[in-house]
Amino acid sequence: MRIEGLPNLQKVSQPTQRTDSTRQRRSASEASDYVEISTTAKQAADLSAAARSAPDTLNPRIEEVRQRVASGFYDSDDVRREIAGAILDSDSVRPVVDEIGVVRQAKQQLDSVPDTRPDRVNEARERATSGFYDQPEVREATADGFIDELV
Repeated sequence: MRIEGLPNLQKVSQPTQRTDSTRQRRSASEASDYVEISTTAKQAADLSAAARSAPDTLNPRIEEVRQRVASGFYDSDDVRREIAGAILDSDSVRPVVDEIGVVRQAKQQLDSVPDTRPDRVNEARERATSGFYDQPEVREATADGFIDELV
């Protein structure tokens, strides 16, 4: 490879680049050099070795499940329903399923509330027309209500 604009320098081998002082410093430091392998790296090496030495099937049921998958056993609607039921009945999933039901009920109730309530709109119109909102105590109560909502 050639880079334009830079002089083409000949490669100098590493041994010829070292000076005697570099060699002396290196030999003096070799006695204090050491390698430390972290605990995580040791654990990773141990796990890797254990995985290599482990049998192909740790659980005899794994082969049974593989055969069932290959034969199409789990393609049946009855089997799928049974599996889904077992998952839903498990302790870790049941609270989530129950919460979903509560959220659905709340959403249905919220959907039944109209966006505008005509009776409240008419009441506000009548109050605005009559000057109700111009009273100092009403203004103060309204401001307090806004502050309470913000805090």
